[in-house]
Amino acid sequence: MALRKVKGNLERLFDKNLTDLVRGIRNNKDREAKYIAQCIEEIKQELRQENISVKANAVAKLTYLQMLGYDISWAAFNIIEVMSSSKFTYKRIGYLAASQCFNDSTEVLMLTTNMMRKDLNSVNQYEAGIALGSLACFISPDLARDLANDVMILLTSTKPYLRKRAVLLLYKVFLKFPDALRPAFPRLKEKLEDPDPGVQSAAVNVVCELARKNPKNYLSLAPMFFKLMTSSTNNWMLIKIIKLFGALTPLEKRLGKKLMEPLTNLIHRYGILVNIWV
Repeated sequence: MALRKVKGNLERLFDKNLTDLVRGIRNNKDREAKYIAQCIEEIKQELRQENISVKANAVAKLTYLQMLGYDISWAAFNIIEVMSSSKFTYKRIGYLAASQCFNDSTEVLMLTTNMMRKDLNSVNQYEAGIALGSLACFISPDLARDLANDVMILLTSTKPYLRKRAVLLLYKVFLKFPDALRPAFPRLKEKLEDPDPGVQSAAVNVVCELARKNPKNYLSLAPMFFKLMTSSTNNWMLIKIIKLFGALTPLEKRLGKKLMEPLTNLIHRYGILVNIWV
């Protein structure tokens, strides 16, 4: 009888999901800290279970508590366990938690390299997508070095969704591992002419951010950006391109005269350029 009672209590404990946690916090406003401390102890019990469903449920609750300001770094290994799940529903929970609480100095990051590589090369574009998005939040110099080639391969994906996310992640890769810039640059340049406008816009954004540090290295791209400026209807991308030309013009005086007519046309057509020439 006693064993059955204990088993019943554990089952009720593990049935407590994120909705129950939120409801419980709202119902215990006068003793919120004490209630949350009790919930964390329950979550620790859940994380000791072998059932990945129970662990994913626990990590989902920890993610919410992290947004309330509670430290969940102690559960980093358990988060990786959920990230490595073969079930996308659980994997997504793990990656969300990692993107919120991991950083480039998290000790267990070295354990994620092979898992991240597997997900980046997944035939499921959404698995690769969440890996790309989360990696941008906690990429370290070691991860950037080890996974740079996998990210570059995704630039040739047939799926625009993955090409766009890979282009954006490359900027973070370059910041953490500058040696990746030289071999990746030809592929990044190709994305400026990508048939998908989202990918094209992402490439423009990355090049513009890179050019802020050393515009001279990107002067050779001026003809390509001039073509984009005179053909694109994407206001956000046009603003980025105009800012880039603002950095390139002092390096090439002839650019100023060539830009006069298209800039005037843009002012009349879209009403942009008021205070963005920097």
